[in-house]
Amino acid sequence: MADGLIVFPESSLAASSTAFDWWRSEAERCGIRLSIAFAEQIQLRYADGDAMALIGGRPIDLPRFAVMRGYFRDISRHFERCGVATVNRWASMQESVDKILTHQALTAAGLPTPATVYPASVLDYDDACEAIGSRRFVLKPVDGSRGVNVFLINNRDEYGRAIDMVGSDAMIQHYVDSSCGRDLRVWTVGERAVGCVMRHSASSFRSNYSQGGSASRCDLPEEAARMAVEAARCIGLEFAGVDLLFRPDGGFTVCEVNGNAGFRTLSAVDRDSPILRLLFEYITDRYV
Repeated sequence: MADGLIVFPESSLAASSTAFDWWRSEAERCGIRLSIAFAEQIQLRYADGDAMALIGGRPIDLPRFAVMRGYFRDISRHFERCGVATVNRWASMQESVDKILTHQALTAAGLPTPATVYPASVLDYDDACEAIGSRRFVLKPVDGSRGVNVFLINNRDEYGRAIDMVGSDAMIQHYVDSSCGRDLRVWTVGERAVGCVMRHSASSFRSNYSQGGSASRCDLPEEAARMAVEAARCIGLEFAGVDLLFRPDGGFTVCEVNGNAGFRTLSAVDRDSPILRLLFEYITDRYV
C-alpha cells in the first residue's frame, strides 16, 4: 500500500466537524495509506546535505505524495525539493492566493475576468472610478478568502472606510451586477471538472457559504466546465475551486481560483459526491 501525507493547519481541528475520516477512507479505497499532519507541528532539519521533516523531533518517512490543505511555503518547498509529488505545488498555490498573480495568469491565457485594478490605496475615489470605469465597484484584499473584507462601494465615504479596513493590499474590481448574490463554484481535478454548486444569498452581493450564503445543486454548463479547467490549468493547480460569475449575456467570467478549495458546500448538497475518490484516483494514476 502506497503512503501519502496530507497537511492541514491546526485551525482545522476547531471545526465543528472534520473530514479526516473521509480523506482516509477514500484514500484507502485507492490503495493509499494516508497519514495526517498539522503544519504547525512539523519541523524541518538541514545538515551536511541531508534534509528531513520531523514531528516532535522525530523524523518522518518521505511519502510518495503530499496534499497541502493550506499555504505552507516552507513545508511545500521542502517536499518538492525532496522529490515528493506535492498537490498543489507551492508556485501554483502562491499564484492562487495572490489575486493579482491570478489575474495576470488568467489574462495571459485569454480567459475573461472582471476589470481589476491594484493597488487601490494610492487612488482617491474619483481616480478609482475612472480606473475601473464605474462609480460602483467591489473592493477587497489581494490575499483574502471566504468573502472577508469584501465591500461593494457606492460612494466616497464607503470607499474611504473600506480602504482603511483593507489597507495597502486593497484591489478594486468591476461589479458584475448580473451575478449579484450568486455565483458558480466549480471543483477541478487535473483536466476534469468534478463538482459544481450554485452559491446564492438573498441578503448580500456576496454568495460565500462562510458569509451566510447557501448552496444548491445545479447542472454544470459545458462552458463553465471548460472555463474552470482552463483557469486551474493556467495557474498549474491540480486540485482547485474556481468561482465563476454570471455575465449579462448568459456566459461566465472568472472571479477567483482557489488552490486550497474547501468543499463543505458540495458535501452539504451532495453527500455522495465522489470528489475525494476522483482526487486520489488522479494522484494514483499520476504519482503512485
